[in-house]
Amino acid sequence: MSFCVDLVSEDSFYENITLGVTKLLESDPRISNVAVERRPPCDRVALSNWEQKHSAILPDDLRNFYLSTDGFQLTWHYKFTADEILPVGSIRVNSLNELYLSPSLKDLLDFSLTRQSSGPRPVLNTKSKVFELDTCRNIGKVCLIYTGGAWSVWLATREGGWGWLADSFTHYFRMALVHLGLPGWQAAFANLPLIPWAEQLFLLLAPHLLEKTDADVSLISTGSETGLNHIDPNIFKTSARHHKNNARAAN
Repeated sequence: MSFCVDLVSEDSFYENITLGVTKLLESDPRISNVAVERRPPCDRVALSNWEQKHSAILPDDLRNFYLSTDGFQLTWHYKFTADEILPVGSIRVNSLNELYLSPSLKDLLDFSLTRQSSGPRPVLNTKSKVFELDTCRNIGKVCLIYTGGAWSVWLATREGGWGWLADSFTHYFRMALVHLGLPGWQAAFANLPLIPWAEQLFLLLAPHLLEKTDADVSLISTGSETGLNHIDPNIFKTSARHHKNNARAAN
């Protein structure tokens, strides 16, 4: 099921790109303070400047995303006890200005490339581009990698391991929604060790996400009536239109 890309309100835009996850979270009495940070879109000049600075052309879906909203942040709290409510869930995409090879990410990459690993890892060379898409709390960094003419999303762990996450930004963003922004979901998806307390949250809120079967992978990859709908990358264009319409009305 794809979303309509006609002009929509800002409320509808955020409801569309989150695929109803906010309502799902709010329906659980153990979850509170569900919040989506609303941000203005990037303009095309800023995007062009970024691409010139980094000598890289963003993939179309990520470019459309930034033309709609300069990054993304969804957070929620969990009620552990009657008196203890703590921030737990988070889905974040760095703003355009934060999308770069940070010193901490470079150190992590340098370390991971020196480690012996039998699992998958990206093939990096002097022409590869690596950008920090998000910080995976207490685990590592989510990397947006350009190599060999294609973009992909990987997890680089603090222990020097790698985990493949997605072959496109849209796929990664949808997976974050499917996993409800649970702590360390990227590691769970990549068959890497989870923090014990994060595993407990998975068992409490979404135990099915810890089951690694072909059916689960198919659900995440292609969508299903029993799961969350597929994200049409074109939906990222609607917020930009909405902001432009508001600007004309103000003038």
